[in-house]
Amino acid sequence: MDVASNRVNRVHASKLRLAKDMRERSALRELSNMEANRRVAVQAVEQAFQHIVNADKNRATLEVELYRELASLDPLSLEELDRRCHLVTERLTAEIAGARRRLDEARAAQEQAETAVFEARALLTKCSAASHKWQQIEDDVQRATDAHSEAEAETEADDELLLRYLSGSHTNHR
Repeated sequence: MDVASNRVNRVHASKLRLAKDMRERSALRELSNMEANRRVAVQAVEQAFQHIVNADKNRATLEVELYRELASLDPLSLEELDRRCHLVTERLTAEIAGARRRLDEARAAQEQAETAVFEARALLTKCSAASHKWQQIEDDVQRATDAHSEAEAETEADDELLLRYLSGSHTNHR
C-alpha cells in the first residue's frame, strides 16, 4: 500500500502543511474581501432602486403641480406652461432612465460579486481540505518517526542486554 506518510520526512511534511495553511489563510482573506465587495454591491442596488423610487415620486409630484398651474392659466401662458411641462417631463424621464441604467449596472456588479464569493468559498474549501490532509500526513509522519525511534531504542536496549548476557556467560564459563 502506497501511503504518503511513508514517503515524506517530518520536516518536509511540516513545510508542506505550513504552505497549505498559508494558502488557506490567503483564500480566507480573499473570501472576506469578496464578501465585502458583495455587501457594497447589494447596497449600491438598494440605493439605485431608492433613487428610481424617489425620481418617480418627484416626477409625479411635478406633473400634478404643472397640471394644476395649467388649469389656472389663460390660453397664452398655457402654451408656455405646456412647453415647460414637456421640458421638465423629458428631463425627469431622462433622470429615471439613467437611474434604471445605474440599477441594471449595480445588479450586474452584484451578480459578479456573488459569483466571486462563490468561487472564493470553493477555493477556501479546497485549501482547507488540502491543509487538513497535510496536517494528517504530518501527524502520520510524526507517529511513524516516533515508532521508528522507539523501535531503535528497544533494539539498542536489547543489543545492550544481549551483550551483557554474552559478556556475563563468557566470564561464567572460565
